[in-house]
Amino acid sequence: MQAFFRLRREAATAVRTGDASLARTKITEALALMPTHPGVLLSAARLTARQDPAAAVELLHRYASLGLILDITTDEALSPLAQRLDFAPVAERLAANRKPIGQLAPIASLGGAPLAESVAYDPKRKRLLISQVHGRKILAIGADGTASDFIPTADDLWSVFGIVAEPKSRTLWALTSAADQARDLAPTAKGSNALLRIDLDTGEIMARYGAPFDGAKRQLGDLTVATDGTVYASNSLGGEIWRLRPGGQDLDLLVRSDEIGSAQGLAVSPDGSALMVADYPSGLHRIDLTTAEVTPVALPTDLSLTGADGVLRDGQTLIVVQNGVTPQRVLRLSISRDGRRVTRGEVIAANLPDLDEPTGGVMHGRHFIFVARSQWSDFGPNGQPREGLSPAKVMSLRIAP
Repeated sequence: MQAFFRLRREAATAVRTGDASLARTKITEALALMPTHPGVLLSAARLTARQDPAAAVELLHRYASLGLILDITTDEALSPLAQRLDFAPVAERLAANRKPIGQLAPIASLGGAPLAESVAYDPKRKRLLISQVHGRKILAIGADGTASDFIPTADDLWSVFGIVAEPKSRTLWALTSAADQARDLAPTAKGSNALLRIDLDTGEIMARYGAPFDGAKRQLGDLTVATDGTVYASNSLGGEIWRLRPGGQDLDLLVRSDEIGSAQGLAVSPDGSALMVADYPSGLHRIDLTTAEVTPVALPTDLSLTGADGVLRDGQTLIVVQNGVTPQRVLRLSISRDGRRVTRGEVIAANLPDLDEPTGGVMHGRHFIFVARSQWSDFGPNGQPREGLSPAKVMSLRIAP
């Protein structure tokens, strides 16, 4: 992926310096490396539209085949293509891509500015646990809908990101990081990250495993737990995967890869041999847990996983929340036995009013319960909430067997 990122940068530089020919060359080379990248497809179409309109229309056809939407009438470079006869099928496909898919059932609405991130389920007490990035706490929602603090805001609890419950051991694993969006965060906490082991019955923090202060940009955001008890955590500000082995006293680094720009959700493969990790700018990767080799997962020609965030294994498939494309959506992926390619991608939720920066969730029976509206879009570049933000929402999506 390093070559891909480099070519995109070189194309952007060529555009700024007015070298359209070089920009087209570089973006075409980038597209050859990632043929289903939405942003690169659109960039290539814009750079090609005037010189070769038919080729630009074909690029837009490839974009539309990914199930994405686009209004080219507001795009100065692309809008002239709307008058072409060969654009009519593309327009039809783009319109069809706006059709609502799936149905969400409401679970919880969180007022104020919690900035919800992840959901776990405690079957013993029949309650959901919801982590908060701005609110800096973990909320419990009982079976009767009653909300209470499972872990209240505290000085040593920063933004709470990924959470995973282990009901048998009565453990809740949680990642806490000193994010810019955290409310009332002490300046001395900047750069802090930790994995917490929490008593699922009492909410007491039983152990804290910190990430090193070594100058690297780091925000531990997503985690998963393997069947052997190993906890894996991803760094959303880079290509790191950290690990806590059973009985371990410290986090150790499994992978630091330049092939991954922003590690997000992750899940252990069914056979336990690999991690499947979403990279926000480039899609899905497979990490061999024996060799730590990082390999991009091959995709069908009609699927893009750019902007993938939450990842959850459901038997032999993956549930993926993709909030970095339009429309934002939830996918179900079938993966080859060796974990090296997606054999089928199915959109199971899209174009629904309550899908707004969706993030992570948990399977409860055959329902995916997840943060459908997180409030990330309601926070400004200064990390603080804008006025008049709507509630965060947790929703349920039925997953077919």
